Amino acid sequence: MAERKENWQDMYYAFWSAFDIKRVFLGFLGMVMTLLWVSGVLWAFSAVGFIRTGPSAFLVTLLQPPTVAACRFLNAFSAAFTSGDWRAYLPLAFMLFGLLAIWSLAGGAITRVASLDYARGSGIGYGDSLRYSTSKFWSYYWAPVAPTLGALFFVLLNGIAGLLGKIKFLEILVVLGFPIILMFSFLTLFVVVIGVIGCWLMIPTISADGSDAFDSMSRAYSYVLSRPLKYFTYLASAVVFGVFALAVASTAANLLVQTSFATVGLGMGQKFQTIVGAINGVVQPVGLSANYSLPMQIKMAFSSLQSTTMTLTAIGLLAYLLLLKLVVWSIAAAYIGSAQTVLYLLMRKEVDGTEVADVYVEEIEPAIPAPANK
Repeated sequence: MAERKENWQDMYYAFWSAFDIKRVFLGFLGMVMTLLWVSGVLWAFSAVGFIRTGPSAFLVTLLQPPTVAACRFLNAFSAAFTSGDWRAYLPLAFMLFGLLAIWSLAGGAITRVASLDYARGSGIGYGDSLRYSTSKFWSYYWAPVAPTLGALFFVLLNGIAGLLGKIKFLEILVVLGFPIILMFSFLTLFVVVIGVIGCWLMIPTISADGSDAFDSMSRAYSYVLSRPLKYFTYLASAVVFGVFALAVASTAANLLVQTSFATVGLGMGQKFQTIVGAINGVVQPVGLSANYSLPMQIKMAFSSLQSTTMTLTAIGLLAYLLLLKLVVWSIAAAYIGSAQTVLYLLMRKEVDGTEVADVYVEEIEPAIPAPANK
């Protein structure tokens, strides 16, 4: 790698690391597991009538451009979170806890690779990185969960005060205890806001220092509060480089698909154009078809296909497009893991004065020779 500058310019390293085969492969494993887990949860809960969104909607959303897909996912999560319906909360909880487990392993492995490469210029294999994230799984898992539980605890205390206020003649307790309610509300906002801002530091803390969930959480809050201007400078540069990396990956993938479709269409002619039209009808429905359910949209889009082989060809091409989109998202995951590792190591140097090259390395116990037979 290029010489470290140990400032915001090192996000350039994270940009190129987004296309590192090893990190992209680890990100791809995480994306495949994400695809299977989310599809399974949506299928199970839609089958019993808890939710109306099935796995097909999730798959089609993945085929959208990354920014469009990200906005749709955020809107879906926001709608479920604010719905006030426990039937939406249950699958949402299953989904989030499963995703946290998946990315504790995949994200931990990516940041472990990044920490050793950026700090020491040394490599680590797939097996070793996954073995490390597996050994530190519960630390990775609890790092973001602990502050969330803390915020929920304060919310619960305020909720209990509200329940007491429902009892006749006890409404006055809400007034008398309102200063305490304000304090709990402040603590809730503090834990949530600073936690969301500094959560990017939690996983690389464990990967770079071999620490636990409590240490990663405390460092995240400490670093943000100690050097907020420096932190936001690094974070802003990470966002800029990240947008550029995602744009490069997405544009390259789109150019690859369009070139492939155009060149195949030269030989296959109108038949291939019909197949591409059916695919576009599934990915981006227009007109009246956009108002129908997804199964009906697929049926309408494929109605123009004149044979079973054309239908199978369209389905196969959709599968290839989905794999290509997963690769783009894998590149995004590789960038995020690399950028947050650089961000953590730079902030650690700013706050604690620890050199960037100081990264935890597991000691391998020397083999103990067997005692000689007497």
